[in-house]
Amino acid sequence: MGKEALVVDRNVLFSEGVFHGFLEANKKDYITLILGNHRYHPRGDELENNSSLQQVIPYVWIVDSKNQRVFAYKRAAGTNYKEGRLRNKWSCGLGGHIERIDSHNPIMAAMMRELQEEVKMPSYPTPRIVGYVKNDDDEVGKVHFGVVAVVDTEGPVTKGDEEMAHGRLHTLPELEALFADTKNNEVETWTRISWPFIKDYLNKL
Repeated sequence: MGKEALVVDRNVLFSEGVFHGFLEANKKDYITLILGNHRYHPRGDELENNSSLQQVIPYVWIVDSKNQRVFAYKRAAGTNYKEGRLRNKWSCGLGGHIERIDSHNPIMAAMMRELQEEVKMPSYPTPRIVGYVKNDDDEVGKVHFGVVAVVDTEGPVTKGDEEMAHGRLHTLPELEALFADTKNNEVETWTRISWPFIKDYLNKL
């Protein structure tokens, strides 16, 4: 059997209307909705072009709240990164498709699996879900729904595989400068959408 991804019917997920941008987790309980209505669908071009099925994607930010730093990475430019639409882009969210192997709590299990696959850390704290991201303005966004979480660490964080060109913890001013330099840096849409919330979250700590 080929790879599968966890999906939810769009009309079920957004039965009360679709939001655009970032929605804080306390505004709506999408987690219960996803866990009660998901199924697994074969991955491939058909799924990537089918907006009636929403692929649920964990999107985990790694922060060092004590030192006010955020992990950011640049995706590989070549075939080391499989999703061609996101190659060579900067991102702060770690995650990927939720697979059938991701146990009884698939969202959290996938978050922990992706963290351990994508970065090296002294330990892997449990992510805290803080919100959701939805963007129908591009082809990637139309078929995906992001569950945004935060992991807080004081230890070093480095890239774990070749899907990343490079990655490290950045100060908030460094990250703002990186995002502002649009001539040299293409930043993933979900990162841009969720960054204001993450920055506010860190500034309030």
